Amino acid sequence: MNQRSKPTPEQIELEIVRLKAVHPQVPTHSFFGDDNRAAIDAQIRVLEEGMSLDEVHEAFGELTEEGDFSQNTLDCALTAHDWLNGDLAADEASPAFGWEGIAR
Repeated sequence: MNQRSKPTPEQIELEIVRLKAVHPQVPTHSFFGDDNRAAIDAQIRVLEEGMSLDEVHEAFGELTEEGDFSQNTLDCALTAHDWLNGDLAADEASPAFGWEGIAR
């Protein structure tokens, strides 16, 4: 399994732009009730802040004050983290790609 190289600052900025553009076009919730837009917001935050793995888990891997936890949001944030660090396999798509496929 070949890994991707780390994206350039320009590629990161383009990915953020793509995520922000697709955000309002994605259904609010998935068939399973997952909050798609919260997941996209998490990915944007990871990319904008260059979050470490520990920061991702701290921000998205714990219960909120309301007692909520979303495995989907954490998984999406981790995907953005892995893409940011070049840890996705060469055949795995960027974070925005999957969202663009379900945009209306």
